[in-house]
Amino acid sequence: MPFKIQYKFQDEAEIRYCVVSYEQYRNFCALPIIQECKIIKGNQTTTKKNLDEIQKALDMAYQKDTSHIRNLSENSL
Repeated sequence: MPFKIQYKFQDEAEIRYCVVSYEQYRNFCALPIIQECKIIKGNQTTTKKNLDEIQKALDMAYQKDTSHIRNLSENSL
């Protein structure tokens, strides 16, 4: 079941939102560049394509490339 999350990068004041799976939410929370991450809504609808895009962004973030993860919220609103 996908969740809508709210997250904030350590170097930004802006709060961002996107829809992720629970596993992806846990990965978001584990990223060292994320200051805050919490579930704000459960049972959200999303597509496999969107979840795959989020997973790609998480994979890149773990490799220290944050450009893709910073754009997630713009694409999922």
